Amino acid sequence: MERLREHPELMPRAVEELMRCTLSIGDGLPRIALADVRVGEVLVRAGELVLVCVEGANFNPEQFDAPERFDIDRSPNPHMSFGSGPHFCPASLISRVHAAEALTALLERLPGLRLALPADQLVWRTGNIKRVPERLHILW
Repeated sequence: MERLREHPELMPRAVEELMRCTLSIGDGLPRIALADVRVGEVLVRAGELVLVCVEGANFNPEQFDAPERFDIDRSPNPHMSFGSGPHFCPASLISRVHAAEALTALLERLPGLRLALPADQLVWRTGNIKRVPERLHILW
């Protein structure tokens, strides 16, 4: 946050990295396999339902160096948070603008905003495809 306060020109990259790391499309995109295909060690047969977790693509080590690390210097950042091709979200631009404006307002209006606990002590919700903290204790 301090780096963004000192270098607001980095906000577009920060927003892209936030989208890569945190945006959750939902519980999976349902698709029907058109042919038998092997995915890893699993054989998916033609006609079977497959739930595609697009967010997983955003952590593919073949696409992203150290994908588990939040890195606002990551560029290019070919994340799949808004889909791709004919399935690309037409509202992606406004989503990026909203995120940048909200983050800018937080940084300006709450200069002391910080986690109340060390990040490694956050408790994450389990049993759900979305990765969100159970609670987020903050100070400002």
